[in-house]
Amino acid sequence: MPLPTVGLLGAALCWFAPFAVAQTNLGQLLDAGAKKLSGEEFREELLQRVLVGPTASGGNAEFMYVKGGGVVGRGSNPLFTGIVASEFSGEWKIEEGGKFCSTMRMPGAWNSAAGLPTRCQFWFKYEKQYFLADSDTDRQARVLRRTVKQ
Repeated sequence: MPLPTVGLLGAALCWFAPFAVAQTNLGQLLDAGAKKLSGEEFREELLQRVLVGPTASGGNAEFMYVKGGGVVGRGSNPLFTGIVASEFSGEWKIEEGGKFCSTMRMPGAWNSAAGLPTRCQFWFKYEKQYFLADSDTDRQARVLRRTVKQ
């Protein structure tokens, strides 16, 4: 497999990998006063805004959830030093209970009709920071911070 394809695939896998590199857990976040975002709050506060934050692998990502259910962005992965940033796109939707589900694709990594499996998470807000967690009840669930880019 050519190096760029391997890098894109690696970055994609790390994007959706379990949170091995987390800043905190859900219990600590809730104890600090964080609140789960509703679907409407997500749309009001985060839709059409550039978000930045770390990936599970220790890289960085910059992305935007757009009206109509699309997502676009780019991310870096420290494991692949020859690749500065990999672009990705995908779809998102909000299900019952505020569950936020998205599917990502990385051009060149595989057939454009295929992508990573859908991943459902929950958004939380604490002060001016946003966080994603795989659960809204498991206090040990790892979270990743997201900041609105100014």
